[in-house]
Amino acid sequence: MRYIKLNKDLKKGQKQFPFPYFFLHGALKNILTTLYIDKNFEIRGVDVHELTHEDLFSKDQAKSITNTLIEEIERLRDENSKLREEIKRLQ
Repeated sequence: MRYIKLNKDLKKGQKQFPFPYFFLHGALKNILTTLYIDKNFEIRGVDVHELTHEDLFSKDQAKSITNTLIEEIERLRDENSKLREEIKRLQ
């Protein structure tokens, strides 16, 4: 059994559940794991792929990773904007 420690803020701003969370691990960062996390922060599914130097991401994998990253960037932009407004208000 493996234990995974995730930041609780990870689910903030998520619009759909379960949402995918991707990470690389292994001695050579050659294992791609996708966790599907529900609104209660429970893992509902796992996909694990061992990558080799010949591996390329499938179109669906690349699209899913890209969409997740874009959503996270948008969430961080919104948070940054709110924090800047709060800083201005406090000054």
